[in-house]
Amino acid sequence: MTKRALLLLACVVLMNIVGTAYAQTTTTATATPSAPTSNVAVFYVACLDQGVVNFSGTMQSGYDVYYQIYSGVGGTGTALSTLRRATVDGTYRYSEIVKYTGGTVPAGQTGSAKVTIARESSPDSPIYSTTVNDFQDGCASAQNPLGSSTDLGTQTAATVTYTPIYSPFGGFLNPGYTPPGAGPLVVIGARDFSPKRQQTAGLIFAECNQYPIAEPGLVYDTDKVVLFWSWYAKTPEQVQEFIDNAIFEVGYFGSNPFIQPVVRSAIQQRGKTWWVFYTIDLGNVKPDTYYIKYTVRWDKQINDGYQLYGPGTAVERIDHNCDFSVVPNLEGKKVSYSFP
Repeated sequence: MTKRALLLLACVVLMNIVGTAYAQTTTTATATPSAPTSNVAVFYVACLDQGVVNFSGTMQSGYDVYYQIYSGVGGTGTALSTLRRATVDGTYRYSEIVKYTGGTVPAGQTGSAKVTIARESSPDSPIYSTTVNDFQDGCASAQNPLGSSTDLGTQTAATVTYTPIYSPFGGFLNPGYTPPGAGPLVVIGARDFSPKRQQTAGLIFAECNQYPIAEPGLVYDTDKVVLFWSWYAKTPEQVQEFIDNAIFEVGYFGSNPFIQPVVRSAIQQRGKTWWVFYTIDLGNVKPDTYYIKYTVRWDKQINDGYQLYGPGTAVERIDHNCDFSVVPNLEGKKVSYSFP
């Protein structure tokens, strides 16, 4: 999926693969197919007492980028900034350094920024929403010209209804799952944020950190783990253009490559769009927490029917990631691990 998705070794498609290292998180997305002129690429750096946000893309008239910084993963924990509006228009490059209020992100912990696109007068009705995480391992300079956002006070960044993610095996990933904060939720007493067992346990979307609906949940070492990513476009020809020009960089635990083969599906229609799916069958995975880093760029410009990608466009590359944990099975069964 655009704005969402891995790789490494050779498979039956033509791809260049390299390992990657853990780094600040970037996410790129188009707001919605009905508004193709609004998109945002986000690079967020969590520092000890301040956050550095870098935005670029194109924005249609009447819309802006809104953001808020948090002390935890995925827009959780303490709000370290107020909700802020970055005024951008047309083709833009924007950076800002924001001093935290009410807390810090100590070294070795992960902070996050929640970013939305909404009308200039309606921050509570976004047309696109995402969260971007960063492991606090040092600060960095702003990448773009510095701007000054509008402080919108203590209101929190709005959420949107999450679009289901197609499974490569038919149906959807995590059917019936509602991410925390994805709507009204009344809880008496303390909330339980521990991972829940998903209906598609073991099916891991490689860009899960950017899509709350893709939360891997509780995965046992007896589960067969399959890693996947995908891409869609308006026409099958545009999907083929992606396949022919995509260059992937993927790694786990830094730059470790997968030895399992990557399998590419046939181009197929789902709903009104055309899709291709990539999977890596990891089998039984040894208990641990795994960090997957995914990057895709292109040899030349491509078009998915909604916007351009590749050299010289607003989206020259997409950097996403996924963290998932595997725990020992409850029955104490002995497992022969096939990964790592």
